[in-house]
Amino acid sequence: MQNILKNTKTLLIPYLIIFVTALTLKIIFTKEDIYFFINGLHFQAGDILFPYVTELGSTITAFVLPLLLLFVSYRKSLLLGSSYLFTLIINVPLKNFFGAPRPKLYFDGILPVRPIYYVPNVEVLSNHFSFPSGHTVCAFTGAVVLTYITPNKKFGYLYLLLALLVAYSRMYMSQHFFEDVTAGSFVAVLFTTLWLSWFDTRPFIQKPFWQGSLSRKTAK
Repeated sequence: MQNILKNTKTLLIPYLIIFVTALTLKIIFTKEDIYFFINGLHFQAGDILFPYVTELGSTITAFVLPLLLLFVSYRKSLLLGSSYLFTLIINVPLKNFFGAPRPKLYFDGILPVRPIYYVPNVEVLSNHFSFPSGHTVCAFTGAVVLTYITPNKKFGYLYLLLALLVAYSRMYMSQHFFEDVTAGSFVAVLFTTLWLSWFDTRPFIQKPFWQGSLSRKTAK
């Protein structure tokens, strides 16, 4: 665990500050207050940009990135792919357990304090699988693993920023509430860290084969 924390501290330290700040905001403001504040921040460039940004937390990204890493290192590819799978296995039951309505469904049942803006040409989901946010879990899982496996740890700041943008995009497009993405980030950071601390110490993954890649020969 100590090795994981050391190699991901450039992401974990600022994340913990942001997470505590998010919890403080959640105590001070209501679900509706935060939702309508963010809903009032739409702008034309954001309506174009965020539907693309949100794909960084999609299933496609979770499939493609480990495949690309096969050309860098089998071990790194396995660490990322298995982490995505592990946090998915954790998050899906949580979604089913809480059964929280997404914003569109939530506000269908009550009279909103003001008109809701929806991003044009974006399908707004309306179901009971809002909490925690799956895209946010995916984005932060990737951010933690990439920080861990990237030699230059300063990239952790960039990975964190990208994950935060994915989380914000989910609120910007009215797919999730603030607490959904906050919980999603926590689930990802906690369980990815635990997974890496266990899985990357397995004896089999230390064998020479896993240090190879599709772009270079494996040492014998």
